Amino acid sequence: MREFTDPGLWIRADPVSSPERHAAVMADVKLTERERLAAVLLAYGHTNGDVARQLNVSLRTAEGERSRLMHKLGFERRSQLVRWALERGLLH
Repeated sequence: MREFTDPGLWIRADPVSSPERHAAVMADVKLTERERLAAVLLAYGHTNGDVARQLNVSLRTAEGERSRLMHKLGFERRSQLVRWALERGLLH
């Protein structure tokens, strides 16, 4: 990975990134309250099982929630979710 040196482009470039994906990530994505809670729990490092218990759903439902959330945000790695949550002030 390399980091762009242009001060206006504080993003990391990697081989799987695309302009469309970056635009989707940077856009203000509307999340439901449940998606936001799942995002915060996952960003704090909680497992799918932890998320399932917190949301009072089955493990499979929590796994699906995580998958849909990551797809909705255009992320492939949890580290991207952590950065996104930090940038939006969701983590304290």
